[in-house]
Amino acid sequence: MRPFRTARAVAALRRTLTNPFLRRQLSTSSGNAALCFTSTHAGRLSPAPLAPSALCRTLTIPFLHLQLSAFSVKAASTNTKSSNDDDNEDGDPVAAAKSAIRSESDPDRLVSLFESSAHHPSFYSDRQIYKISVHKLVRYGRPDLVERILEGAKSDANIKKSEGFLIRLISLYSDAGMIDHSVRIFEAIPSLGCQRSERSLCALLLAFLENKKFDRIQEAIDRYAKEYSIVPGIASYNVLLKALCSSYKVDEAFALLDEMPAKGVEPDIVCYNTVLDGYFKMRDDSGFEKVLKEIGKKKLRQTMNTYNCRIAALCAKGKSSQAEGLLAVMQSDGVYPNTVCFNTLIGGFCKEGNVDSAMKVYESMKRTGVSPDFSTYVALLNGFVKKGEFQKALGICKQCLDSKWAPPFAMVKDLVDGLMKSSQLDEAKDIIARMRGRITKGDSKDAWRKIEKGFAL
Repeated sequence: MRPFRTARAVAALRRTLTNPFLRRQLSTSSGNAALCFTSTHAGRLSPAPLAPSALCRTLTIPFLHLQLSAFSVKAASTNTKSSNDDDNEDGDPVAAAKSAIRSESDPDRLVSLFESSAHHPSFYSDRQIYKISVHKLVRYGRPDLVERILEGAKSDANIKKSEGFLIRLISLYSDAGMIDHSVRIFEAIPSLGCQRSERSLCALLLAFLENKKFDRIQEAIDRYAKEYSIVPGIASYNVLLKALCSSYKVDEAFALLDEMPAKGVEPDIVCYNTVLDGYFKMRDDSGFEKVLKEIGKKKLRQTMNTYNCRIAALCAKGKSSQAEGLLAVMQSDGVYPNTVCFNTLIGGFCKEGNVDSAMKVYESMKRTGVSPDFSTYVALLNGFVKKGEFQKALGICKQCLDSKWAPPFAMVKDLVDGLMKSSQLDEAKDIIARMRGRITKGDSKDAWRKIEKGFAL
């Protein structure tokens, strides 16, 4: 039996090498033992012992250009590329590192992978690999390791520091909930050879906003304007407006709109949309209308967010037909409805029990080339099931499953019960089978099995 030397073997070998058991074997072998992957009559990879020299020959063929330093195995590499090589990771160490980091479940080994690849010139500029690593370490509850990789990046002399790169560190610390570290990065920017600007200030304000430290936003604007002469612009004020609205101080946010021109900042439609949304969430109709009047008075061009907010406000009051009329208005204004807009209308009509109108909006959505999402199908399925229109609900459920989404179990259960009561047993069995095929792992699989056992089929 010979080692696989085809492009398909690359992915298979990588998957096998990232197996925790094999990693342990490789890390303890110290080069005294190795594995070669051979084909069997069943077409599977099977490990067979090889001398270290044979392993080296296997791993250095063009298709198997791999980095194994993180597994305590040194692999040689070649610059040879096959024209048939469709696996970009083989020639891209950053892509290979990202793939390994994605599959790594041990936080300490993840950091080892990160640090072993950080010497590549393109590594530090890759936003995704930092984000993936930080988010996984947060899930594992390891803020110490988050600090280790981000402080390592900050202090690495080989990494050219720019305000943009340091803004990324501020944001990553924010993602980890380590807000004081974000502040320290911001305050250290000059010592790292960069200048602060409103961009980095805004990144810090967003970190406060995302971590619900609303009271620190105004404080930071005032303090850094005085200490560092950073003049807050419209982006900074919009973060402050969002913070005020999020803390239910929408009237203060509206008052700030009037104060901004005196501070040298003219509020734009984004600022007004923020306050409009704040009044909508507070269900303050008078405040909502007050903002709309200001938008009209200042002749600001309404955006998708403005119209979505207006449509949502009407649907919330049971005026979905009136909300639908805004579609023509917004299109005449050069603003075309998106998925959120259509979903709001569909949900509004379904809540009013007007599923036929909801279905018409759905058909219009597809005609205009806007793709339905999971929320679209859930709203329609729920609407039809509640109305007892199980045949139409069946069609929507199938479309949802065809789009590779499993609808909420409770809705599917009600649908199957309805189909069974109307003697549509074959259709009920089909939906049950399709749900079983879609839900293949975890707690969801067990939960669906329990529901399935309750059906008298």
